[in-house]
Amino acid sequence: MNFRDDDHDHSINLVGLDDDLISIIGPERGLTEIMAEIRSDPEVFQQYMELSNPLRQEVLSFCAGTRGVKMTYDPFFKFIFDPCVDPERLERFLSCCMAQPVTIVEVIPNESRRFTEDSSLLIMDIVVRLHSGALVNVEIQRVGYFFPGARCACYSSDLMMRQYSQIRAKHRKKGTRFSYKDIKTVYTIVLMQKSTNEFHMLPNHYLHYGKVKFNTGLDLDLLQEYLLIPLDIFLKIPHNNISELDAWLYFISSDNVGDIMRVIKAQPKFEELYREVFQFRFRIKELVGMFSEALRILDANTVQYMIEEQQKELEKMRLEARARDEQLSQAESQLAHTSDQLSQAESQLAHTSDQLSQAESQLAEKDLEIQRLKALLAGKS
Repeated sequence: MNFRDDDHDHSINLVGLDDDLISIIGPERGLTEIMAEIRSDPEVFQQYMELSNPLRQEVLSFCAGTRGVKMTYDPFFKFIFDPCVDPERLERFLSCCMAQPVTIVEVIPNESRRFTEDSSLLIMDIVVRLHSGALVNVEIQRVGYFFPGARCACYSSDLMMRQYSQIRAKHRKKGTRFSYKDIKTVYTIVLMQKSTNEFHMLPNHYLHYGKVKFNTGLDLDLLQEYLLIPLDIFLKIPHNNISELDAWLYFISSDNVGDIMRVIKAQPKFEELYREVFQFRFRIKELVGMFSEALRILDANTVQYMIEEQQKELEKMRLEARARDEQLSQAESQLAHTSDQLSQAESQLAHTSDQLSQAESQLAEKDLEIQRLKALLAGKS
């Protein structure tokens, strides 16, 4: 079935859905019906038309029931994993990631109160405190280069300093003595839909756990741990036996109906989760609004990335200009040195020329003296 909307073509293949999938996703919807509902609300239609063509295609495919929706869009991820609404859901996911049961006791504001040098805030996706006292930051990134290692380290450090400040404040309020032993581990978990080249150098690994280790084997816990998950690599690896963690990663990263059925078959408790997501097929205003917000975040991230890249390019140009200036200075210095050597050579040549002239004058005088003596001898003869 094809549908033309103004000057844009949207082509979706509406295949027949089996009964099991229909019971979860809901009945198929025709594109004419979907577009009529979108057009019926001018605000929704305007938001829809402002989406990029790929995002419009995702909206239509999802509403038609031929695909799911990826949780790698910030609004969807935060809707599903909002710890204020359903902390048990995030607890299950974190327990799988951290390979230990966890319990959330507090949701931490995602904005840092400390300003950076450029007066901007560190804004995280989801931050929670566990029963153990540990802090966990969960970040979802559609494009890996938006979250390089340096940013990862900054977020981890910010969490550590937040905890430090809070613990000191509590001790001050109670009149007790602060101890660094009260500080617990901070975890930074980053999921990337499209990972950077560094991850593709390890194509068989999609769970990268990290912490500081010493080359001597010194056993000292520095309390900062990381888990980086490249979802694109996860999807390329066959998973014959889908674990609960695999199911979560499929749920977050894949909108393929085949993957959805495989997950539900292996982990039936995910059926309820998928049902909740597919309710948005019939709540188009909310759906388009979430895609609109996702586009705004993507655009903001892209602009920030472009600024950072331009700053890097500007710094590179400055370094190159500085190097050229240094080379020019060295060349000028060398030229001045050569000029001095040339002046010395010219002076020495002039001195040698004067000596030669004096020698020639003396030789001429001697020649005259010899001629005089010869004439004198001839007269005596």
